[in-house]
Formats: sequence, structure tokens, C-alpha cells
Amino acid sequence: MSPKIKIEDYLNSGEKISIVLEGNEVSKEKVLQLLDMLKIIGGKIEDESKEERRIRSNKEEVWDIIKEFFGDGTWFSIKDLYNISKDRLGLKITSISTYISRLVNEGRLVKKGRKPYTRYRVKVIYVKG
Repeated sequence: MSPKIKIEDYLNSGEKISIVLEGNEVSKEKVLQLLDMLKIIGGKIEDESKEERRIRSNKEEVWDIIKEFFGDGTWFSIKDLYNISKDRLGLKITSISTYISRLVNEGRLVKKGRKPYTRYRVKVIYVKG
């Protein structure tokens, strides 16, 4: 039985994208390529100007940072995310915590543990075929 990975994302317009990758040769590199493709589909180009980035919501900016640094399924804490994003977004740690909670409620992130050891990761759905 070959592994099957399902990746879901939401565009800024609210549309939901679901991608299924199945086969014996599923690798981390292929999953990361799919995540890069989602950036392209969503119109998230590396050369965005600061003006274009201000139009987007802070929650989506936080989500982009999560996908960029932890999109491979790595567990992270609120403090890990804060340390990466503080210069880029200038948000307080309490704001980061709020956005993380919203992303968990939307089903984009998985949560484990209790304070102060709570960890999060991008939700990847494995479906047996």
C-alpha cells in the first residue's frame, strides 16, 4: 500500500485548495514543492512590495511564516514563531498566540501538550488508500 498525503490550504479569496500526493516515492522534497506551488497559486510572490503586504491580514502573514519555517510538519511553540516573526511583522507575543488559536480552530494547525509546553504543527492529513 503506497502512502497518501493530503494538503489543504485557503486562498485569500476564501477558496479552499486540496492536493493529494500518493505513491511509493513520496518525499519531503515533493511535499515542500507542493507548498511552494500553493504560494504561487495564492499569488504570494517573493517580490511583494511592503505596500502589497500591508493589505493582507496579520493572520495570513502569520500563516505564511508558519508554512515557510514549519511547513514540513515540524512542531513549534508560540515563542518559536514569535522569535522568527517579530522583526517581520512587529506583533506582540499575545497577538501571535491569538492568531495561532484561530488557526487551530480553523483546522490548519494541530495542537499538543499543555502550557507552558504546548506545541503546534501544520495539519497534514494522511489517508490510507
